[in-house]
Amino acid sequence: MEYRETLYEKDGHIAAITLNRPERRNAWTFRMREEVYHAMKEAEADDQIRAIIVTGAGTTFCAGADLSILSGQSKEDAEVSPVFRDWVSHFTYPHKILKPIIAALNGPAIGWGFTLIMFWDIRIAAESAKMSVMYPRRGLAMEGGSSWVLPRLIGWGKALELAFTARTISAKEALDLGIVNHVVPDGQLMAKAREIANEIAENCSPVAVAEIKREIYQHLETGLPAAIEDAMETFDALYKTEDFKEGIRAMMQKRAPKFPGKR
Repeated sequence: MEYRETLYEKDGHIAAITLNRPERRNAWTFRMREEVYHAMKEAEADDQIRAIIVTGAGTTFCAGADLSILSGQSKEDAEVSPVFRDWVSHFTYPHKILKPIIAALNGPAIGWGFTLIMFWDIRIAAESAKMSVMYPRRGLAMEGGSSWVLPRLIGWGKALELAFTARTISAKEALDLGIVNHVVPDGQLMAKAREIANEIAENCSPVAVAEIKREIYQHLETGLPAAIEDAMETFDALYKTEDFKEGIRAMMQKRAPKFPGKR
């Protein structure tokens, strides 16, 4: 796919996706949706990539859906990725990409921009970043299952207040609430995102990380007994992998592991 509204770059074990419509404050379009999906799938298929960072160009992460979508004037292209043909896959496909997805919020994440980050794994915000559900101030309810995710991040009462008021919150308040993992000075955002991505990529087994991500999201939908059964079956299977053997060798030899990323 030709990337016209995003940038896709690779550096070692890290892939970076940049929402790239700064003149429109990175407002979300159907084209951007397809490009982000294609870039994530490209990163998923690349054995060298072990973590994905998503950020925005300019001073905004994503100001929400483009007005052409909100007004109904924009139509989807004839070629639509199959994942977008049902609403559940439309929003949850990042959970099935078994590599960590890190949101690096360089500026405001509003409406659709806020919904996006709910479905990624780790959120880091620059001090200037702001967030808002926004929907009730436009006559809309919450979209895409963000009403399911947000209470699980911050609790029911806080989620309801945030959604009812649709007020804009600062990066610091988002940190205090538990929406983001870290807040850093603006100039240090990508350095912090890469620090976390590199810590995962260099020190942790890709096979184990993939299974951990699968377990956490899958077990949100199961009871505790089913989660325990699945976890122990997975644990037993990982004993046989090349990554486990390398982890033990590295421990015995008192050196950093060099995980091959193989079962």
